[in-house]
Amino acid sequence: MKPNEKSRRILAVFAHPDDETFLAGGTLAKYAAADWQIFLLCATHGEAGRRGEYDHLTKEQFASLRQQELEAAARTLGIQRPLFLDCADQQLAQDCWASATQEIIHAIRRIRPEVVITFGPDGISGHPDHVALSQIVTTAFWTADQTSVLPVESSEFPPFAPSRLYYVLRSASVPRCCEAKGSIEAPPLTTVIDIREYSVRKLEAMRCYQSQKHLQPEDPAIVESILKAPENFHRAVPAWQGLALERGLFPQSDSTLPPSSAAEPMLKR
Repeated sequence: MKPNEKSRRILAVFAHPDDETFLAGGTLAKYAAADWQIFLLCATHGEAGRRGEYDHLTKEQFASLRQQELEAAARTLGIQRPLFLDCADQQLAQDCWASATQEIIHAIRRIRPEVVITFGPDGISGHPDHVALSQIVTTAFWTADQTSVLPVESSEFPPFAPSRLYYVLRSASVPRCCEAKGSIEAPPLTTVIDIREYSVRKLEAMRCYQSQKHLQPEDPAIVESILKAPENFHRAVPAWQGLALERGLFPQSDSTLPPSSAAEPMLKR
């Protein structure tokens, strides 16, 4: 995972294998196709996820399987090979808060991304790992340029402040079983990414997760909605001022993206 100084960079940080694809796979693929370097940190191996036909596997074997699935999905999306923070699934807030924060600060300083993407405070579904990671990544985003948080000699790379922080919002590919269960309201929609030219690739990446078949859409109507729908985000930094919806994560350079017609925003989440 070596940054190319000539390429713009995005760092996506999610809790479990499949989060990145279901929530932002089309966007990651779109920017990768435009020669952005897309880096992915996954906090856990998803070893506590539903197993089904994989019940015979040990927790370690299932974790290895899910890692392989994530690596296959990343190849399909055209992004960098993912790295793992090795936090325990469903224990992120309890056991990994401090270490994950430091590792993400280290990654930000090494990768030096213009854009960071993660969960919003609601965690999409209210999953405790998602909610915790939102706070962890947001803290790392704001403190990666502060030597008092992680001394330079501890991280080997100089402090760095990314330009933009985005939170993923619900879209057509979020399974019905993952409806919001928490009490925290999702942040408002600010950014709509047309992924129609990359939606087939996103679906192919979703199919890489054979251990998560219960999340796979089978209804043709749902599949069709995923193929046509945009992916939605909230721009947390710079703070949103309530102007017109953005159509890109970094408008100053989005002229380099492959052309596509604007998709209608999904205002209902």
